Amino acid sequence: MPEEVVVSSVEEIRAGRPPEVGVARALLIVVVVLWVPVAGYLYDSTTVGVVVLAMFFVVFGSFGAVKGRQAGRLMTTIALAVTALFLLPYCWLGFRDSNPYGFAYALLDIAAMVLSAIAMSLLYHPNSNRYLHLVTVARQAGRPG
Repeated sequence: MPEEVVVSSVEEIRAGRPPEVGVARALLIVVVVLWVPVAGYLYDSTTVGVVVLAMFFVVFGSFGAVKGRQAGRLMTTIALAVTALFLLPYCWLGFRDSNPYGFAYALLDIAAMVLSAIAMSLLYHPNSNRYLHLVTVARQAGRPG
C-alpha cells in the first residue's frame, strides 16, 4: 500500500523555514547598502536609475524568497546579475581611479560582490531548494496559509 503524502499548510512550512533564506536576505540588504554609494559615484542620473531599480528588485525578490516564492528567488538572481554587470568592473578599475575615494569604493564593491556570491549560494542551498519546493507544492494544493 503506498504511503500517503501529507502536505502541510504554507504557514506551517514557513514557520519551519531554514535559516539560509533569512541569512541570504540579510546579506542581500547589506550588499545593496554597500553598492549604493559606488553606483552613485560611477553613474550619472540616467544610468544610476537602472542600477538602483535592479537593486530594488534584489531586495524585493529576497523578501519573496523568504516567503517561499520561486519567483522571488528568480527575480533576485536576475536583478543581482544585472547589478553585478554594471558594478563588477569597478572591483579592479577602482584601484586605478584618480578619485581619492576610488580605492575605498573598489573595496566596497569587492565586499559587496563577495557577500552577494555567499547570499546566492545560500538561496540555492539544498535546504532553501527544499523549502521553496514545499511552499510551492502547498500553494498548488490549495492549502490555507
